[in-house]
Parts: sequence; C-alpha cells; structure tokens
Amino acid sequence: MLDSSNDTVAILYDIENAPIEMLQYTIDQAQRYQPCRMIVVSDWEAHPEQKRWDRLMEYPDLTFRQISRTFYGKNSLDSALYDAAQMLYQEGVRKYFIITTDSDFVDIAQSLNAEDPSYIVGVGTKQASEDLRNAYNEFFVYPPEPKTMGKTKKKDVQSAEVKNVAKKKSSEDKNAKQKPTAEQTAKTAEVKKNTGNSPKKKAVAEKPAEESTKSASKAKKKQAQKTAPPSDAVPTPAMNGFLTVRLPKTLRSSLEQKMLEEEVSLDELVTYLLMRGLASK
Repeated sequence: MLDSSNDTVAILYDIENAPIEMLQYTIDQAQRYQPCRMIVVSDWEAHPEQKRWDRLMEYPDLTFRQISRTFYGKNSLDSALYDAAQMLYQEGVRKYFIITTDSDFVDIAQSLNAEDPSYIVGVGTKQASEDLRNAYNEFFVYPPEPKTMGKTKKKDVQSAEVKNVAKKKSSEDKNAKQKPTAEQTAKTAEVKKNTGNSPKKKAVAEKPAEESTKSASKAKKKQAQKTAPPSDAVPTPAMNGFLTVRLPKTLRSSLEQKMLEEEVSLDELVTYLLMRGLASK
C-alpha cells in the first residue's frame, strides 16, 4: 500500500455508467487514507440528480470538481475524465480511485503511471474485463462479494468432511481388526475339530474328574491302612509296584471315559491321578 505522504485522493467518477451507491462505497474505501482531501471529478451538470448533496456532504474534506466536455457524444465523458486526470497528475496527485467498468479507462490508468508511478484503485462490477483489472494496483467489485464468509464456510465444510472421512476410516479399521478373516475362522474350526472340545469345556470336564480322583485317593488310602502288614512283615506284591483296588462302578466308568479322552492306558491314568492327588496335599 502506498503511503499517505501526499494527502490528496482523487476519485474519477464515470457518472453515466455507475450509480451513486458505487460512489459512496468508493468514498468509504478512500477514507483509509485519512486524514486526506478527496476530490471527486465528474460531469455533475449533466446529471444533477446523481449528486445528492444531502448524503455526500456528510463526508469530511470532500471537494467536487466539475469537468467540461470538449465535445458531446460517444466517449465524450471518457475524454473529459482523461483530461481531468492529467491535470490532477500535474498537480502532484498520486492516489486515484477510478469508478467504472468501461475498458476504455485502461488508457487513463496507464497515463497516470507515465512518469512517476501512481497508486490506482479500480471500483467496478464483476463484468469488468481482465485488462481493466490488471491496469490497477487494486480492484474492488461492487456490490461487494462476501468472499471471506464464503471461504470460511467452505473451509468449515471441507474440515467437517475430512473429519467424517477420518472417523469412518478409523471405524472401518477397528472393525477390520475385531472381525476375524475367513482364513482365521477356518483355522479356528479346524483346531476345534482336532481337539474335540474347547479348552473351556475341557476344564469343566476335568473338574469332576479331579474330585473323583481325590475320592479315589482317599478310598485307596483307607484300604491300604486296613490291609497294611506289620512293619516286620515280608514285602507284598503291592510294595513291588502292583496294586489291586476295588472301585465302584461309577468311579470305574469315569476313569475309563477319562482314559479315552486322554488316549492313555488305565495304568498311566491312575498313576498320574495318584501322583497329582498326593502332590496337592
């Protein structure tokens, strides 16, 4: 932004192609150079209804300059504004606002940069050509477009969409981790088939077997106490590794079922259960 060492701002107003509201908007934009003296140049006599002194005179340090046309007809106002711009440039004015959408004003903008550069701000409708916009240092569209609000809203929508996508992806990843694949399901089924029963069922089945084992151990102990020979007696076959025990039918049936499940002999099962029962004391 050019500094305000030169305190005069000139406003070239294409009164035939821009409403008074556009002039008021431009004066508001020019006030950023305050304190400054604003000179509004146009052909007020040809359009007295556009002047509206009651509104425009509210702005401080505002001067109106009437331009004279050397001829009348097409482009007569453009030519008169061109001459007025040259006079202001010779007076040392280097800040300009040009209110128009007419591409013919490109020549006026270029003439204001012929020797010393000027800072030129254009104000026009969205139909203004690229050549006209590029001739200025800045360009304001009238009526003002809510660019900031639009960008902010669009940014919020995009952020929300990104969050939703990330949330959805996270949920899908979580479900993918929790849900077993077809291969894992097949392996689990094969393991169950080979083992016959799950570990939980096996644990439940072993619990009554342990109780039966303890009961059998107690019964064997009592039987052994009844039939135990004197300490000086000759060792019996039981002392040499053989043991004959009468078992109830239910206990015998439980042992045989356990023997089939474990795929071992009855001697191995009984020996294991006896050792386990003795170790738990």
